[in-house]
Amino acid sequence: MAADARRCVRTSGQAYDVIVADNFHPARSGSGALYTVEYFHAVQGRLAAGGLFCQGLPLHQLDSPTLRSIVRSFLAVYPGGTAVLASNSLDTPVLGLLGQRDAQHLHPAQVRARLAGAAWPKSPAAYGFEDEYALLGSYVAGPAALAAFAAFAGDAPANTDDHPVVAYRAPRITYAPDSRPRDRLLALLEAFSIAPEEVIVPGALADTGQRLAAYWAARKRFIEAGRGVRPSGDVQAMLAQVRLPLLAVLRQSPDFRPAYDPLLRMASASR
Repeated sequence: MAADARRCVRTSGQAYDVIVADNFHPARSGSGALYTVEYFHAVQGRLAAGGLFCQGLPLHQLDSPTLRSIVRSFLAVYPGGTAVLASNSLDTPVLGLLGQRDAQHLHPAQVRARLAGAAWPKSPAAYGFEDEYALLGSYVAGPAALAAFAAFAGDAPANTDDHPVVAYRAPRITYAPDSRPRDRLLALLEAFSIAPEEVIVPGALADTGQRLAAYWAARKRFIEAGRGVRPSGDVQAMLAQVRLPLLAVLRQSPDFRPAYDPLLRMASASR
């Protein structure tokens, strides 16, 4: 069904278990209205009990003040909101804000079972979710970190219908960027924090908490290492650049497949 997003969520009487607002360019005409407090409230009204809303944010198309306004607007409706990193890309990083109708923590064993039983056209592993650590490891910020980020220096007014901050700010970075996406991503990772107890149920912390914390630390180290890599079609040249940094990441977290898989492929190709 093709329809205007705001009108659709306001007029539909249906409740949904999952609503995803995929990436749309924040500087395009009308897009700013899809980041407002009013819109986030309307989406919340369409969530079923236990329902989940994910708002995609293209970090390569947002400067920090605009991002802070969107996060503040999101937290006004979903105060227990969290954030995930959709990919480890340095040039087109994407953040996902997660809001729930009823706050829930996750059990790693249930996540593992859901992934194993997913009836998708392709295996979840094809999308980067090999196991529960790949999925839970995508989290980058808990509610407290998001609230602190939005309140930093008091420079983040909420984006509302009568105060359309995004519509005025977002075009600036398109025509006059002040930084590179990779630098904004790394600054964001420095500002954000996440603790295992903000994501998983208390009963699973002893088994999973330490490994999950190591996974998050390894992801940050992996992204930092990628900033200095110069792409090359020469497998040996690439391997010389990334072998030691990727091995260091894997020593920190053997669960971190984004470091293991490319290292294995390059090693095989260089034989």
